[in-house]
Amino acid sequence: MPEQTSSPTSSAAKPILMLVALWLVGWTLRVPILAAPPLAVEIGSSYGLGEAGIGALTMLPVMAVALGAIPAAWIISRYSLRRVIAGGVLVMALASVARGYVPTASLLFACSLIMGLAVSLFQTALPSATRVWTPKHIALGSAVYLNGMMLGEMSGAGLTLPVMMPLAGGDWSLALLLWSIPVMLIAALVAFMPIANEVEETTQATSKPSQSAPPSTLPRWNDMHVWQYGLLLASSVVAFYVINAYCASVLTSRGEEYALEELIFAFNAMPLLASFVLLAAPNWVGLRTPLAIAAVFAVLGLVGFIFAAGWLSWASALVCGFAATIELILLLSLPPAIAKGIAVTRLSAGMSLLGFSLAFACTLIGGYLADWFVWTELALMPALVFMLAALFMLGSKTRYPEYQ
Repeated sequence: MPEQTSSPTSSAAKPILMLVALWLVGWTLRVPILAAPPLAVEIGSSYGLGEAGIGALTMLPVMAVALGAIPAAWIISRYSLRRVIAGGVLVMALASVARGYVPTASLLFACSLIMGLAVSLFQTALPSATRVWTPKHIALGSAVYLNGMMLGEMSGAGLTLPVMMPLAGGDWSLALLLWSIPVMLIAALVAFMPIANEVEETTQATSKPSQSAPPSTLPRWNDMHVWQYGLLLASSVVAFYVINAYCASVLTSRGEEYALEELIFAFNAMPLLASFVLLAAPNWVGLRTPLAIAAVFAVLGLVGFIFAAGWLSWASALVCGFAATIELILLLSLPPAIAKGIAVTRLSAGMSLLGFSLAFACTLIGGYLADWFVWTELALMPALVFMLAALFMLGSKTRYPEYQ
C-alpha cells in the first residue's frame, strides 16, 4: 500500500474542509434511492403499479449504479473530479424530484434510471477524489465518505416517513422535493469550494491523449485482481441484500414476525456502527487480515441466521450485517489505497459492476429457488454458497499490492 495511506501527520494538518465535503457527498449517495421504498405504497397507488412494478422501481436505481460504472469511468477520464461529482449529485437530485411529477409510469422508471446512473457517476469518482483531495489521508478520506454513505442510508430509509412526510403534509412528491434541497446545497458546495490540488485533479483525469483514453478507462477483464476484488465486494454486498430482502419471509415462516421491526432496524444500524469502527482504524485498508476476519464472520452470521432460530438467529443476522459492512468499507476503500490516477477509477468501476450485479443475481436466484421448492430459507442459500466460495479470493499476501 502506498506510503500516503498511513498518515502520521497531526490532526491539525488534516484537510478538514475536504473531509467534510467527502462526508456530505457520501451522505447523498443513498438518500434518494432509499427514500423511495418507504413511499412505495403511495408511489404505487399514484402510478397504478403492482408489486412487481414497485419492486422494479426499488431495484432499478441499484442496477443502474452497477451498469453505469463503466461509462462513468469514461466520463471521469475527461472532466475534473469537481465537475463530475457536483454534476452527478445535481442530476441525481433533479431526477429524484422529477419522479414525483412525471405523468406516466414509464417516465417514472426513466427518472429512476437516470438517478441511478448519476449516482454511479459520482460514486465511481469518489475513490479518486479521496486520493486527490486528501492525499496524505487517503484511507481516512475513504472511511469518512463511506461513514456519510451509511448515515445517508439510515436517513433515507428511516427519516422519510416520520420526518419528511409530515413536513410535506403527506404528499410523497413534496417529500422527495424536500430531500433534494440539502442534496442540491451539497452539489453547490462541491462546485465552489477551494481545492488545493485543483490542477492535479484536472490533469490526472484528462492528461492522456483522447485516442488512448477509451481503452484506459475500461476495467481489464483479463486481470485477476479485478475479479478478486470484485468477487469479494459482491460477497459483502449480497450479505446485506439477501437478509434485507428475505428477513420478513424467514421470520414469518418461523412464527417470529413479532421481531421483524426491531430486527430490521437493528440490522440496518450495523453499517453505521461498522463505519465508526473503520473511522477509528483507517490503517486496516489494504491489509488482508481484517478483511479475512470480516468475511469469515459474515459467513458465520449468515449460517446462524439460516439454520438457527429465535434470538440466536437474530443475533447472527446482526453479526453478518456488521462484518459484511466492515468488509464492504475495506473493499470500497481499496482502489485509492493501492492505485493512482485513472487506474483508481478503472479498478473501482470493474469492482462495482461485478459486486453489485452479482449480488443482485444471487438474491434473485435465491427467491426463485425458495418459490420453486417452497422452502423459505433456501432464498439465502445461493448467497451463502457464493460467500463461502469468495473466501478463496482473499489471497495469501499480508498486504494487497499496488495496482497499475
